[in-house]
Amino acid sequence: MSQDTLCCICLNKQNKKHCIKILSCNHTLHYKCYIKLCLNKSTFFIDCPLCRNKNLNTDFPHKCQTKNLYELCCNGVGKHFCYGKTKCGGNCKNRSQLFNYGYCHIHNKETINKRYHNIFLTYIKYLFTSNKKGFRTKLYMIDMAKKIIIKRDIKKLEDIIIIFTTYFEKYDYSKQGSPNKFYEEHNLELPPNSWIDFCCEKKILF
Repeated sequence: MSQDTLCCICLNKQNKKHCIKILSCNHTLHYKCYIKLCLNKSTFFIDCPLCRNKNLNTDFPHKCQTKNLYELCCNGVGKHFCYGKTKCGGNCKNRSQLFNYGYCHIHNKETINKRYHNIFLTYIKYLFTSNKKGFRTKLYMIDMAKKIIIKRDIKKLEDIIIIFTTYFEKYDYSKQGSPNKFYEEHNLELPPNSWIDFCCEKKILF
């Protein structure tokens, strides 16, 4: 790749220091720019911005699954301070955690442990390559999956899929099977509405 190659999304240079996505048509973008397109379209099978061919390369860039999860999230995750407050009312000095609403492990204890990173990432890939639902629904399903994985110590993708499929079949894929009802039936805490609305507005994950 030439040092002068520009990313067609942000129009900044691509170089060896950057995490780069090679689409199946061989055009390249910054990986973060690729993910931005994927979240906006709710699929990893985006059309190339240059040649309009459908991208079929859904490989993640790193061998480390934790790094891949960070690549899916906005840049502040793990860097920005937690949104929570101390007992004295001051700002929390802990760092935010992955998929934890901008909170640290203290202000929201239901964090996704590293031992679950592989199955969680596998589910997200499944969701963005097979499910035709919109971003808001997928955002809820990511949160549900995180909590189900932790609660039931799930290690296989098929176990998560069966839980969701059984639930949707129970309500015959109707509006009665709302996200709120899923959380209620599985005794899970609902995510903050502010997190759902902000992620949907900005088309980001954090």
